[in-house]
Amino acid sequence: MCDAVDEMLAGLAARRQTMSRQAAKIDEIMERSNNTLLHIESNNKALAQNASPLDSQKVFNVPPECELALVKILENFKQLVQNSDHKEETYSALDGCLAHRHRVEHLGSSVRKLVALCDTVAQMKAFQEEQDVAEDSS
Repeated sequence: MCDAVDEMLAGLAARRQTMSRQAAKIDEIMERSNNTLLHIESNNKALAQNASPLDSQKVFNVPPECELALVKILENFKQLVQNSDHKEETYSALDGCLAHRHRVEHLGSSVRKLVALCDTVAQMKAFQEEQDVAEDSS
C-alpha cells in the first residue's frame, strides 16, 4: 500500500512541477501578449493623432430604408451583446489554470493525510503484533 502511495506522491509531484512550468509559460505568454497589445494600442493612437478627420471617417450616402435597416442591425447587435454578457460567465485560461492548481494542491493535501493515516495504521499494526508476541511468550 505504501508503494502505491509513494507512486501517487511521485506522480503528484511531477504533475505539480509540470503545472508550475505551464503556469510560468502562461504568465510569460500573457506578459508578451500584453506588451504587444500595448505597443499596438500606442501605434494606433499615434496613427489616429496623425490622421486627418477626413482620412479616418468615410461618408456614405445611403437611401433612408438602408439607414433604418443599419440602425436596427446595430440596435439588435447591442442587445445581443448585452444579453450574452449577462448570461454567460467567461473564464480565462488563467482562471482555469488557477482552478486546476487549487485542485492539485487539494489532492496533494489529501494524499499527505492518507500517508499519515497509513503510517498510523502501520504503527498500530506493529504495536498490536508486539503485544500478541508478548502475550504468546508469557
